Formats: sequence, structure tokens, C-alpha cells
Amino acid sequence: MNFFILDPYTNNNWRLVKDTAGGYGTGNDFGDNFLSKGLNKFVSKMISMPPMYSMYVYSILKMKNCKTEYSKEFEEEKIKNADYVILTSSIICHETEIETLKKLNSIGKKVFVIGIFGNVMKERYKLKNTHVVKGEPESFFLNLNTTEKKFVDIFFTDDKSEISNSLVVENLDSLPFPDWKYYSSKYDLKNNFLAFNSKIAIPIVATRGCPYSCFNYCTYPLQQGRKVRFRSVKNVIEEIKYWIKNLNTNKFIFRDPVFSINRKYTEELCKEIINENLKINFLIETHLKNLDDELIDLLKNAGLEMVYVGIESSNSEVLGDIKRFTINNDEQYKIIKKLVDKNIYVKSMFMFGNPGDDENTIKKSIEYSAFLPNQFVQYSVFTPYPGTPVYNLFEKKIIEQKYEKFNQYNLIYKHENLNNSKITKLKNYAYRKFYFRVSKFPIIAKSILSLVIR
Repeated sequence: MNFFILDPYTNNNWRLVKDTAGGYGTGNDFGDNFLSKGLNKFVSKMISMPPMYSMYVYSILKMKNCKTEYSKEFEEEKIKNADYVILTSSIICHETEIETLKKLNSIGKKVFVIGIFGNVMKERYKLKNTHVVKGEPESFFLNLNTTEKKFVDIFFTDDKSEISNSLVVENLDSLPFPDWKYYSSKYDLKNNFLAFNSKIAIPIVATRGCPYSCFNYCTYPLQQGRKVRFRSVKNVIEEIKYWIKNLNTNKFIFRDPVFSINRKYTEELCKEIINENLKINFLIETHLKNLDDELIDLLKNAGLEMVYVGIESSNSEVLGDIKRFTINNDEQYKIIKKLVDKNIYVKSMFMFGNPGDDENTIKKSIEYSAFLPNQFVQYSVFTPYPGTPVYNLFEKKIIEQKYEKFNQYNLIYKHENLNNSKITKLKNYAYRKFYFRVSKFPIIAKSILSLVIR
């Protein structure tokens, strides 16, 4: 049986990653002045990866002895020869995906649509000869009977499938490792901010699911649920060893929604990395409330080199308005300082255009971001995503008709105090204020050199 995984993208001058924002994807449109446009192009060359679920599905089908290919391009001849096409879905490339789906429809291809945005916006993707896969696509394809076409074709009829399928993968150890060797032979797989070299950076996940209160506006619970599922430490270590051996890299990007959500598990994993003497460099995203001196030391000894932390705003009332729980500003400073003192790079992430924001609160957040000892910063824009609880409050205020503009860098709803033009100016100002300082020149130089250093 022959499958073709098609992962189409729009043509933009900034980084597009469908895996981020809980599988909705983000597109780093930093602004429209000279510096911001330069950052757009620069970051697009520094970071590149596909949606992880697409490569899990690729590996599952290969495990079932199906001929399978992955491509970002519409390779017409290969598509015509495929029995089935698997199309990735996202918000950041939605209109492009729909046009691609129509093109596939016109040549009579049977298409499986995968990804959480396809689930949320099912009716938009549901054309003739199209089946929108419910839940985690890995679960569906693990259960799919590929011994004969009749078992697959049933999903393109009005009949109901006899397969009893879980919407999530309960046992994450049952998944094969995503075939990053195959992917990296065709496309870049990198995050040059980690270790400041252009070695392959392996996306890896230890846990899925997030129970935190920011599910009010966050899409990760839509994709993975609120119950946390864990791979065994042994299974994670086996994958790390596999890629060290087979791709000669020691760079790993943990894509867990909150890496240190379970302290006991985190400690066990770190200790095993140390005991195995793996000597890796890795990046995590976590909540500052989960970090203390002891855990920071353990993470550092295991190879932690970079941390992403969400701060969103310096104003507690603005945070309360979006139900974002955090620790107070003094504690944020102390923990970030501890990380930096251990030679761990920190990227603090802020969000403009929150419902309670005005120009003054945003400028105070910009000042606060420059005051913190973090080496990197990201300023995105509050986006009420379809499918999240907060969307119901904003649906009638949405002013942007094109979903590809929901890239977390545009103001897509009618705000009481701000408009998109003002947000763009604030983004321009924020990046200029943060990075155009003498103290940032060494980190900028390292970043630029990472494009050529292996």
C-alpha cells in the first residue's frame, strides 16, 4: 500500500512551524521595520521542523511495511501513484491547505486529513473522498488495518468503520521513533539557538497533555488533552541513544507542553541521562514555578542549555483577565537569574494585545523584559483560537477573515484600546529596545555564527 504525506506551506518571509501552539502552528512575523524584517528572515534560517505527528505517522506506516513518502511540495507524479494522501492541517497554512485539498480532490485522490486544527474545523476540510482523522493521528494509524485496501477504503464511504479507536495514544512507548534520518535527508531539522551550531536538532517528547489553567486560551489541551501521559524513562533514553548513534548529533528539543510538570519523573529522566553519560544539549519549555535550585542543578548536569518560559505580561490584572497563573515578578527575576548564572540560556515569552492591555501596560511589559536577565525574548500577540474556551467570548469580535493571519503575531479581533497597526509598532519598538543594546551584541554574534558553525 502506498501513502504520500503532504505538508504544504504558504510562501512567507518568516518562520512557519506547524508543531507549535499545540499543533495550530505559529509564524514569526516580528514586525515591518528594517530590524523586524531582518529578524523574520534570520529566524527562518535558524529554526526548522515539521509537525511531529506527521513523522510519527510516517514511521508507523513504514513499520506496517507500507510504501510512504513525506513532502512539503506537491509532487504530482508521486501523488498520482499513491493509493492515499495524508494532508497535515494547521491554522497558519489553512487556506493553502484547503486549496491543496481541492487540487487533490480534482485528481480523484483519497485524502486523510490529520492534525488538531482539522478536527476543530472539520467541516472546512471535509470534501469528497476526504476523511478527517479524529484525535491523535498516531492512534488512528496504529489501529488501521493496511493488509488490504478494502479496510482503508471504508473510511471514504458512508459505512462506519469497525475499528474501535482511542482518540489518544495511551501507551506512548508503543510509538516507533519518528524517522528523523529520512526527514533530515530532505529538509533542515534544526534549532541553531541551541548550542549555537547547525547540527541536526532532534525534536523529542517525553510527555503529552497539560492540566494548567491557561487551557482557557492555549491549544495544547485540544491536541493532547489535559491528562498527562508519560513515556517510560527507558524509552526516552533509548531514543536519545538511537539518534546520537544514527545522526551523530547531541542536540535535542523537548516538545513537551511543560517539561518539568512532574518533578519525580523529571528527576528520574535527568539522573538517567547523567548515569548513561550521554553528554547531550537540550532545550525545554516549562513554567518558572516548577524550578528551584536543586532541579536547576540537576537539569544543568543532564545537559540543559536553553529554557523557554512564558511570562506574557508584567501586569497581574492583565494576566488574571486571561486566567494565566504565574509567580510574582520578583520570583520570576530570581529564578531566571539562577538559570543564567548556571550558563543556561533563557527565552522569556511575552504576549501583547491581551484583553486588559493598553499601550501603557504593553510598554511596561517591554521595560520589564529588558530588566530581566534573560538573553532572548519573544513578543507575540494574544490570539483567541477556534476551539478554545476563550474563543466563545471573542467570536463576534473577530475582524480577520483569513485563518493564516492567526499566526500569533497579528491582532485578529477588535480590541478596546489597540489596533493591529499599533501592535506592529509596539513589536518593532520592543525588538529594537531589547536587542539593540551593547549587552546583547555577544549573543547576536553567536547567533549569526551558528549559521556556519557545526
